[in-house]
Amino acid sequence: MQVKSSIALALTAVAPAVLAAGNSTASVASGCSIGAKATATSQADLDKLAGCPVIVGNLTITGDLGSAALANVEEIDGSLTIKNATSLSNFAADKVKKITGSLSMQDLTILTGASFGSLEEVDTISMVTLPAISTFGSNIQSANNILISDTSLETVDGFATLKKVSELNINNNRYLTSFDSSLETVASSLQFSFNGEAAQVAFNQLLWANNITLRDVQSASFSKLQTVNASLGFINNSISNLTLSKLTKVGQTFFLTSNDQLTTVKASNLTSIGGGFVIANNTKLRNIDGFKEVATVGGAIIVTGNYTELDLPALKSVRGDATFQTSSGNFSCDPFKKLQSKGAIQGDSFSCKNGAKSSSISSKSSVVSSSTKTSSSSKSSASDSASTSAANAAASVSGVSSSSSASKKSKGAAVAQVAPASSFMGALAAVAVALL
Repeated sequence: MQVKSSIALALTAVAPAVLAAGNSTASVASGCSIGAKATATSQADLDKLAGCPVIVGNLTITGDLGSAALANVEEIDGSLTIKNATSLSNFAADKVKKITGSLSMQDLTILTGASFGSLEEVDTISMVTLPAISTFGSNIQSANNILISDTSLETVDGFATLKKVSELNINNNRYLTSFDSSLETVASSLQFSFNGEAAQVAFNQLLWANNITLRDVQSASFSKLQTVNASLGFINNSISNLTLSKLTKVGQTFFLTSNDQLTTVKASNLTSIGGGFVIANNTKLRNIDGFKEVATVGGAIIVTGNYTELDLPALKSVRGDATFQTSSGNFSCDPFKKLQSKGAIQGDSFSCKNGAKSSSISSKSSVVSSSTKTSSSSKSSASDSASTSAANAAASVSGVSSSSSASKKSKGAAVAQVAPASSFMGALAAVAVALL
């Protein structure tokens, strides 16, 4: 195909030999077409693109480069991949403002820094297995998907100005201890998990998200969060206080599991939970009084731990099973027995146990039981019952498919993709682990 641009013509002539390019695409005025599979293995290869303000095609950088730069290019109409360049220590493409496809960096074992200082717009960013990288610079304003996994990044400030994203997944970055985000919306999922010790995250501009899951963080702030369309989960964190003062609705599951330092949780304006409501094994959470406006739970409700108070004065409808279990003898099951007797708890089973007594009702077997704790074997029995109740609760929630497991993973292992916890089945997996 005839190429009208003289720059494109020159590059197309050398591309097969120098860049191992694929077939030439349509001509682009004032641009350079490199085809679908162009490869650069040296700085000399990249220098041949310096006269191109716009590159059309997909460029892969690999081989034995020590340091490399893509100069003068302002836009890539395609994707940029940097992989398996095991000698590459630094890379810069500071004039690139837009990449219509993906920016992928993977398996770069000694890369310490990457600079995309002008980059504002990209569809997908993937940074996986970069064990030496400590800095990444960009000015990202728009991106659909971002995955940062198994790196040595100390900050992710290059994403601090990003306003909206479809999916943001930051996991297993052992030196990353803080993230102050400007995100306002998350269309698919937000996940921050297994990063540095005592990690602190702030999403104080976030108004709504589809899914949010936090694991292994010390503090979290969501001062403007109003709605979570699917699931909201906090698992294995060291958070002591959690405030969700603007939150009014969770469309599917809301779960708080195995947050050992959690003493206070406040969601004072939350009225509706569309799926399951799970609070399990938060050792120091004694007074659960931050959900006073919750009126409806569309799935099952499971609350286990060592609490003395569970205050849900507005609760009027639970469409699934109900399990309340605490090791404290001072907790009263009476308010929840009253709810069950009125038909407000619509699932097949109801169980309420404290350190002294237990009550359970199964509509399937029409059995009502009440017992007083008489021996140490009650603890084992209670644990078995809680696990059974969790399984029954999963069965009681219909129309929601499983999409994740909230099982605890070991730190340091690269997690290239973690599915969002967008269903009650995912939450029940977390509970099952917590009750082991």
